[in-house]
Amino acid sequence: MMAHILSTGDEVLLGDIIDTNSAFLCTALKELGIKVQKITAVGDELDTLASNIVDISLQTDLCFVTGGLGPTRDDLTSVACSKASGQALELNVTALASMQSYFEKRGFKFTKDNEKQAMLPLTSKMLVNHNGTAPGFYMKINQCLFFFMPGVPSEMKLMFEQEIKKVLVTEFDLNEDILIERLTVFGLPESKVGSLLNGFDMNFFGMRLGFKADFPVIEVKIILSVTFQNRYKADSDMAVAKKWVVAQLENKVVSDQGLTLAQEVGRLLTQQKKTLAIAESCTGGLISNMVTDVAGSSDYFLFSAVTYSNEAKMNVLNVQKKTILEHGAVHEKTALEMAQGARLKAGADFAISTTGIAGPGGGTDDKPVGMVCIGLAGPSFAKAKTYRFSFEDRFKNKQMFAMTALERLRRHLVSLAKTA
Repeated sequence: MMAHILSTGDEVLLGDIIDTNSAFLCTALKELGIKVQKITAVGDELDTLASNIVDISLQTDLCFVTGGLGPTRDDLTSVACSKASGQALELNVTALASMQSYFEKRGFKFTKDNEKQAMLPLTSKMLVNHNGTAPGFYMKINQCLFFFMPGVPSEMKLMFEQEIKKVLVTEFDLNEDILIERLTVFGLPESKVGSLLNGFDMNFFGMRLGFKADFPVIEVKIILSVTFQNRYKADSDMAVAKKWVVAQLENKVVSDQGLTLAQEVGRLLTQQKKTLAIAESCTGGLISNMVTDVAGSSDYFLFSAVTYSNEAKMNVLNVQKKTILEHGAVHEKTALEMAQGARLKAGADFAISTTGIAGPGGGTDDKPVGMVCIGLAGPSFAKAKTYRFSFEDRFKNKQMFAMTALERLRRHLVSLAKTA
């Protein structure tokens, strides 16, 4: 089965936004056994959009259209679909009720402009938007089934997962399930991950690997198509494959459940009933942001201090003035005292700290850009270690510093779990 993706909006063509929707759809459709044949981007021009819809309707089985369902005058997707299909637009009462309910729950005022979003082609069927105002819809034009979705990624993804997948299974009688196991890898480049897993295809017939790089982590997916006949052994086959992948990547798999590093640290802290404090200098609150992005982090996260200046390190975390004068802000002794100070200030079980040079300036021969000292303090220990990274990009350095600090804590928590 072949599919086409049509991404709409002047902002896509002008480079004002990155088209992450198409990347998501390619991956999601691949996992359903649907191959994307082509991706097209068009601007907010009615005739061009309508002619593209007509051309696609004669060439492929499925088309997924993103964008142009909003209330403003440049949102033309429904009108273009009407023109391409020869069907008039009419007020869809189900779509209207869904929108009004969304507005009422959030205390927003429903206007006549918003009503425009409920004007859909006559034979189309509405798709509920669980995360926004614009309803989606789907309909057949010539030989192709079109799905029209919002351009906002969070809205589009939820609509695909909760609405469109069900339609695809029903309409096309998909009798294969796709089993996917996700593993999160930190500390290896994508090329190295790929080379370490070179023997996978020979060892696990019928399975395939997928890789997604999201600096500085790599997601490894193990994908298995499951038919009714082999369902009974699919889970055990997948477990064996996952064990093999983890073994090949040694200690670089930070989660065999596809969790982020912050989620995995949170899981371990919750499991062990421990709490955390964080002291940051060069990472500027990035670690704390990662930790608090995890739902339920209030159960274990107690305290954060962004002590960027030397004075803040001394006044807030009780880093000794002597330490700063003798060793400077970027030193293992400073990182050690930062972690100890944060732990004591919060009354936490553990604390981590970062102090380093993110760049692009500020480095010296002794303390170059990319150098970071990371402290880790617990009930009966405190230690610090220096790392050096070679990225010239300031944010990449900050990301590596933050992730490395979380990884140090994760490894310590794993070692505790093994000895418990």
